[in-house]
Amino acid sequence: MELINLPRLRHKELQSIAESSLRIAANITEVQPALANVNTQLEAFKQGMLKEQASAADKSELDKQRDRLLSGFMQNLKAEKFFPHQDQDVVEVLDQVDQVTRKHGPRMTKLSYSEETSAIDNLLSELGKIDTEVLNTSITRWIPLIQSTNNDFKAANSSFISDRAKATNKDSASDLAPLLHESIEGLITLLFAHTKITATEPILTAYRELEILIKSHS
Repeated sequence: MELINLPRLRHKELQSIAESSLRIAANITEVQPALANVNTQLEAFKQGMLKEQASAADKSELDKQRDRLLSGFMQNLKAEKFFPHQDQDVVEVLDQVDQVTRKHGPRMTKLSYSEETSAIDNLLSELGKIDTEVLNTSITRWIPLIQSTNNDFKAANSSFISDRAKATNKDSASDLAPLLHESIEGLITLLFAHTKITATEPILTAYRELEILIKSHS
């Protein structure tokens, strides 16, 4: 038997190998200290993963919400443009709203996060300059909802950036990955040593299983 070389792994692969390693060597008394270290590092790593994923998920959900509101607003505006309004003032204001909306692009929802945020801010700023009091329609009800959700997105984005900037070795999955990788290597090295020292069947079987597991990720 040769010493297993643990390759560089993506985060999910690293977590999977750590969890499988704990299961494979769970009943090997000789490597319990190394197992305890892997378990400690794995739990910290998983918490870091959850924190990063949750922060990104908040942004994604808020982006979906503002996209839905923008789509609703534009569809509502289109419907009102088709409606045969008798009041010429209403028609003129609808035309103004339509021109501003077209100016900032009907494809705002396809932009990157930051570009869409700026586009919405500009859209709302120009819409705010239009006197929409004559519009006895449902169009104007969308505007405060879009503004509120866009502000919520900006707050979530600022929090996301702040969390990443404050990340330390205690809570960042990216920083904890090398420690988890090192702990698995420590387990492998200790188990390999016992294949030479005691060479019991459970130790040899566990080592062979680890070898097959890690080769499958190479």
